[in-house]
Amino acid sequence: MGRKNRKSWHVAPRAAREVVPPASQVVAPRVLTVPAQVLESLAQSGPLEGVPDLRGTRLLIGGLVAFFVLMAAVLAAGAVLQEDWSNARGNEAILVLLGLALFGLLGGGIWYLLRQFSRVGEGAMLRIDAQGMRWGDPASPQAVAWHEVCRARMGFHDVKTEFASSEAIVKRLVFHQAVRGGEPREIRLPLALTLDTGRVLRFRNRAALLRALLLHLATQPRPRLRFDAEVFIDAGIDPQTWEPMLAPRRWMWLSSLGGLVPVLGVIFLWPLGEHIGWMVFAMVMAMLVGAGAMGWFMHQRYPGLQGVFEFETAPGATP
Repeated sequence: MGRKNRKSWHVAPRAAREVVPPASQVVAPRVLTVPAQVLESLAQSGPLEGVPDLRGTRLLIGGLVAFFVLMAAVLAAGAVLQEDWSNARGNEAILVLLGLALFGLLGGGIWYLLRQFSRVGEGAMLRIDAQGMRWGDPASPQAVAWHEVCRARMGFHDVKTEFASSEAIVKRLVFHQAVRGGEPREIRLPLALTLDTGRVLRFRNRAALLRALLLHLATQPRPRLRFDAEVFIDAGIDPQTWEPMLAPRRWMWLSSLGGLVPVLGVIFLWPLGEHIGWMVFAMVMAMLVGAGAMGWFMHQRYPGLQGVFEFETAPGATP
């Protein structure tokens, strides 16, 4: 047993193995040193351009078109092959309107997707270099210089990830850009780094782009930025070695799914006839229990991936 534990200790990422400070010091950031060889590799790689996955994007659009066409064909075949319409007597107008609405929606979806075929790869660029980052439409791209990135006015994190369910159920990387004479502008980038998945599903070199982006944010802005540890879990990067670190992200998703078990238990096991208000209360409590269990599990498994990180460069290294 001791040998097995010793082996798993060496396999775990360095940052995940280290124990965080006591609870009284949680707000105080841990200062990590970016290895000199990591910065040298970043400087030698030069500017990075996003490489769109055009084939994958076209396959996705083609698959959706085929699915919509199949649905339309099934509905049409069902209407043609239906022999007994006696149950529809008196409701013919409603059925016709529903059928036209369904075919209209399917036809509109197919038309929109076919239009997207000709636009795949358009208006999607991402460039990261030593001065800053440019992204979006090449004709009028958004841009930020690293020296413009600033600390958040409120909160403990300057760089974090969060869900934006009003826009899409994806996590976004959030940091701030100083604006002359005004409040800092919040920059929110999808972790996939693509703003329009209908034109570019993903960048083939997304991992290298995200690593370079985080490295520049970690080393160039002054004063140093405070990173939420969850940024590195979501990015799949070890904050000490800057090497790939995929296991914590997988465990976080698994523990999140496990946290839904109490909620599902309430939904499926709730007695019929009981007041709906008590059911809602029980679901809220189950969600809190699930979230607490997820947090406890991640803290126990990866105690070093908690809290706030700041970064400094090794002596003699040039960020």
